[in-house]
Amino acid sequence: MKKDVENNKKSGNLLMYWLLMMSMIFFAVTVIIFVGFVKIKKEFETLRDTSFAQSSEYETEISNLQQKVALLAERVSIDNEYKSIEEAKKNPFGIPVSGQATIVSEPKDEEGDTENENQNNDQNSETSFEDDLMNPYTLEISLVRGSKIIAAGNGIVDEISEDDLYGYIVKINHQNGYVSIYRYNEEPKVSKGDEVLKGQMIFEVTKNKGTLAYHILYENTYINPFDVIEISG
Repeated sequence: MKKDVENNKKSGNLLMYWLLMMSMIFFAVTVIIFVGFVKIKKEFETLRDTSFAQSSEYETEISNLQQKVALLAERVSIDNEYKSIEEAKKNPFGIPVSGQATIVSEPKDEEGDTENENQNNDQNSETSFEDDLMNPYTLEISLVRGSKIIAAGNGIVDEISEDDLYGYIVKINHQNGYVSIYRYNEEPKVSKGDEVLKGQMIFEVTKNKGTLAYHILYENTYINPFDVIEISG
C-alpha cells in the first residue's frame, strides 16, 4: 500500500514536471512568435514608409519632368512660331515703296496681247536683251521726292551693279528661292553683302521724280510681281 502511494506521488510529480516544461516551452515559443511578429511588423512598416517616401519622390520627379516637358514643348512651339514669322518676313510681298508712288507700267502675262507687246517693243528700242528674252514681267513705279524704295523682305544684298537703262541694279537674295531686283537711277543706300530687313531703305528719292523698275525671281525664273503682291493682300 505504501509503495502504491509512493508510486502515485512520483507519477504526479513527473506529470507536474512535464506540464511545467510544456508550459515553459509554450511560453518560450509564444514569446519567440510574438517578438518575431513585432519585428516583422516593424520591418513591414519601415518598408511601407520607405515605399511611400520613394513613391512620393517618384511622383515629385514625374511631376517635375512633366513640367519640364511642358515648358520644353512650349519653348519649341514659340521657337517654331518665331521661325515661321522670320521665314515669312523673307518673302518679298507688297509694294517695295514708302511714300507717294504711282504704278505707270504693269507687268503683262506671257499670254497677253502679242500685237501690243510688239508695238511696245518697237517704241522702246532701249529695252535690254535680258528684258526681251528672260524677263517679261517688269513693274514700273513713278516716285516723287521724299519717297523711299524699300526691301520687300529680309535678305542679303547679293549684287549691286550699274544699269544702262535705270542707273543702278540692286539684287536681294531672300534665301528662300526668292530674289527681288530694284532698278533706279540714284546711288544705293546699301552695299553688297549687307543683311537687310523688310522695309529697310534701298534707295532714297532725292530728285523731283524718278522711276523704279521692280522684278522678282523665284527659283531662277522671273514671275509677275503682282502675284506675290496680291498674296500679301
